[in-house]
Amino acid sequence: MAKGAFHFKRFSVEQDGAAMKVGTDGIVLGSWTSVTGASTIMDAGAGNGYVGLMLLQRADLDTRLIGIELEENAARQCTENYATQPFPSHATAWQGSIQKAAALPQFRNQADLIISNPPFYRNKPKSPDHARNLARHDDTLTMGDLAKASHAMLREGGRLCTIWPMDRLEEWMEWGEGCGFQPKQTVLVQTMRHLEPKRFLSEWVKTERNSVKHQQNQLTLEGKATLDFTEEYLSIVRPYLRGT
Repeated sequence: MAKGAFHFKRFSVEQDGAAMKVGTDGIVLGSWTSVTGASTIMDAGAGNGYVGLMLLQRADLDTRLIGIELEENAARQCTENYATQPFPSHATAWQGSIQKAAALPQFRNQADLIISNPPFYRNKPKSPDHARNLARHDDTLTMGDLAKASHAMLREGGRLCTIWPMDRLEEWMEWGEGCGFQPKQTVLVQTMRHLEPKRFLSEWVKTERNSVKHQQNQLTLEGKATLDFTEEYLSIVRPYLRGT
């Protein structure tokens, strides 16, 4: 497990206090997600806050970022990382469940964009570390709860962007459409060209109108060998990762 701070090109985050460290899933989600038209961004399950900060790096100067994090130590570290971030935008962390946040007036119908690298393991072996289980397993945040809470917190026309394992694609499609979203993008993520996709990125729009064209694409991270990064991957992570 990574120790100490993680240094991006333009900002750094401390991560010892959060169970989940900076990882590929979050980096891919933060690099891929568009910030166009997003004046208020919410990071649902913010962890140490780095995914939201990746978006602030590209966002307009008056953008507001709110990180929602259940686990106490992670929320504290998110607050600290937000306080030291170098961008002029305003970032605050709120400790509590996403379900509770969605019921509060200050969060309902407020966000233009919600991102989430959610706890997506279900019925999988667990760690002795309770905080790590909160970050990885969906006992406290089911797929349905995330879809419902995000719909409540987004403005009409707002977007929800997530990353999930491939084996939950069909379930996520059902929840998204059932909660009043229209799919805009689904991107299958291959770790290497010769392997089947392991993750999928998903972008939804809060609207009941059938006016959204659904695009389906693929993103490959590496070629035939480890660290043989593809140009399509490098093109989205270059603003963030040192050595790219």
